[in-house]
Amino acid sequence: MFHNIRGIIFDFDGTLFDYALFPFWLISACPPDMLRIQKERLVRKRFAGCDYATAGAYYAAFFTALGEACRRSADSMRHWYFHRYMPRMIQVLRKRYSPRPGVKEFFKRLEFPRGSPWGLPADFPKAAVYSDYPCLRERLEALGLEGGPHLPLYGPESFGSQKPAARPFLRIAEDLSVRPEEVLVIGDREETDGQGAFNAGMRFFCLATGRRRYFRLDPYRRHPAKDERPPGPSIPMYSGAWEDLRKQWIENKRTMNR
Repeated sequence: MFHNIRGIIFDFDGTLFDYALFPFWLISACPPDMLRIQKERLVRKRFAGCDYATAGAYYAAFFTALGEACRRSADSMRHWYFHRYMPRMIQVLRKRYSPRPGVKEFFKRLEFPRGSPWGLPADFPKAAVYSDYPCLRERLEALGLEGGPHLPLYGPESFGSQKPAARPFLRIAEDLSVRPEEVLVIGDREETDGQGAFNAGMRFFCLATGRRRYFRLDPYRRHPAKDERPPGPSIPMYSGAWEDLRKQWIENKRTMNR
C-alpha cells in the first residue's frame, strides 16, 4: 500500500478521532439548534463535489442555501455558523473526544524536522490534513494535536469547494511537491474521501469503523460492460483498521530493506 507513496492526505472527522455519537453530543450541547444542525447537514450534502473556485463564492452560495432552508438571511446563518455552531463543535471535541491511538505521538513528531532524533524518518511521506469543515487548526487543538509548521492544513476556506471535488486534492499534492499517483488519501468515507481520491488519481485507504466495513473499494459500484474501459483512472483502494496503517508501513520498510 505504501509502495511509491510520497504524500499522505488525512481526513479529520472520523479519521483522526472516533466520530461515534458526535451529532448526538453536538445537538445535546444546544437542543434548540437541532433543526438548524439538521438543515446544515442536508445543505452540505447538496454541495458535495461543488467547486466555486474561491472561498467567497463558496460561502456566499452555501449560506444563501442554508438561509433559505432555515428561513433566515444568509448573513444571520453565517453569523450562527461561525460564532455559535463552530465554537460549539470545538467545545464538544475538547470535552468528549480524544485522538486515535498513536495519532498524538505522530503529530508530535511532525513538529520536528525529518531525520532528526525526535522527528519522523527522512523517507516518511509528507503529510497534510484536509477537512470539509472550517476552523481546522482550532479543532485539532481541541483534540490536543499540533503538528507544527511541517503539517499544512486545508479546509473549505482554502479552496472554495467541497469533497469529492478533485481540484483540492490535486492542489494539496502540488503543495507537497508530489505527483497525484504518489499520494495516499486516508479517510473514513467512501463517498467523499474515496471518491475525491479516485477523481484525482490517488490511492485511498478507507478506515474501517463500527458503522461499516470496506474491502477493495470501487466508488462507482458497478461492473463495466464487456470491452468498456473503467470510468476514470484505475487506482488501488484499501481498507482496514487504524492499526493496519502502522503494520503496512513496517512491512513496506522491511520489503524495501531486503
